[in-house]
Amino acid sequence: MNLIIVLSLFAQVCNGQKIETMEEYKVFFDSITSCLKIAEKDSSCYIGKPFPEFVKHLDKCGLKIIRVAIGNNYDWQKVSPQHLYGIIVFFTNSQQDDFVWTYDLWQPRIIIMFDESMPYVQALRLVRKYKGSFEGEDEKFYSETVIKSLFFLIPDEIYKFPPKK
Repeated sequence: MNLIIVLSLFAQVCNGQKIETMEEYKVFFDSITSCLKIAEKDSSCYIGKPFPEFVKHLDKCGLKIIRVAIGNNYDWQKVSPQHLYGIIVFFTNSQQDDFVWTYDLWQPRIIIMFDESMPYVQALRLVRKYKGSFEGEDEKFYSETVIKSLFFLIPDEIYKFPPKK
């Protein structure tokens, strides 16, 4: 239990931090993946439960959803102009995302599928309005959803490809 508390505090501090070096990202990456591994252990308990209950579970494990992504052309998401069946949640802010994209790094995330569809156009409007940030109106939009499945993407290393020189 003490480990969870320490990791939780560490992840929260790291989440607001500006990342400028690979070493800083490695520390951040390790803290998030450690917390995700803890959260994943009890994740099956949240299948069939409302999404806000899972968000509280993530908070207890030291994880704060920072961004939500929706997309198209994903088999797992079954997106059409009217329907959205899933989202991807991230634990990085926009500055950290820029670093990740610049160096072609992995970032931990969770893919969440819902029992019923959500209005895609409304979800897209919220993503554009808040630039993907998971806050206020966005949180409320997903508050009635029920989780069908969870997929934790917890990479073992930070690189997608060999580091750029």
